[in-house]
Amino acid sequence: MKTIYRIAKTELNTMFYSPVAWVVLVIFSIQSSWKFFGTVERYEKAQKIGEGLGNLTQTIFSGFSGLYTEMQNYLYLYVPLLTMGLVSREINSGSIKLLLSSPIKIKDIVLGKYLAIAAYCLLFIVILGLQVGIAYFSIENLDLKFAISGLIGLYLLVCTYAAIGLFMSCLTSYQVVAAISTLVVLAGLNFIGKLWQDVEIVKDITYFLSIAGRANEMLEGLIISKDVFYFVLVSSLFIVLSIYKLQTGRDAQTISKRVLKYTLLITVVLALGYITSRAPLTLYHDMTRTKDRTLTKTSLDIVKKIDGQ
Repeated sequence: MKTIYRIAKTELNTMFYSPVAWVVLVIFSIQSSWKFFGTVERYEKAQKIGEGLGNLTQTIFSGFSGLYTEMQNYLYLYVPLLTMGLVSREINSGSIKLLLSSPIKIKDIVLGKYLAIAAYCLLFIVILGLQVGIAYFSIENLDLKFAISGLIGLYLLVCTYAAIGLFMSCLTSYQVVAAISTLVVLAGLNFIGKLWQDVEIVKDITYFLSIAGRANEMLEGLIISKDVFYFVLVSSLFIVLSIYKLQTGRDAQTISKRVLKYTLLITVVLALGYITSRAPLTLYHDMTRTKDRTLTKTSLDIVKKIDGQ
């Protein structure tokens, strides 16, 4: 664990030696602050002229044009810029050969680099958290748990993006190619949920693979176990794929053994995803103060009376 921590610390320091990390943080801060303060100002003016405001917490942070919703639409653009050099920089400079020939385990190298980018992504959440703190003192009866639910969803989403970017960085020595490849994979994961929806078994698998809208329920205050498992499983998949890819540079393996290893990994992840997405195994936690994402007792009684439920 100490090795992973040292690698993560070194990688994080290297990231901040580059202007890219600073520029991304500055742009994210300006973009999110502009959206947040602009929305608060708009509703403050509406309050002064006597308009009804409704649930301000949900309106400002989620919904069609809320802060979380807007920032979710841009996160996929930031992450490839941060992950493109995680491993491809080492490959291009030749230092990857020193790493692979060192006594350090490959899994420690990969986990250390992933921990570094996950720590950086946490800064996005800290920036949004500061705005939640400002809202806490600016909005009467702010639903804090609702706001926290959205932060959890965004962090899981961006960490999944980071795992994908890490793997794509392992495939090439060109950082620009790694960034573009990450965008292509993210686009594919957004689109795959629309494929083969008329095939009973396949539609469940393609739905599980789809990343589109995975964080939306959390942004709306409802944490669902299948979405959490999705982020964990997909992140784990690409982290392990990164380990396997780097191991090919150290261990001599036959092509058939490599194919078997990759196939087994993907099969296990898909099987776990299919199982955890089943309705009987799905858990829900309503983070809203008013519990408006939870069915009332009367509604539950009506649902139980419906045939087939």
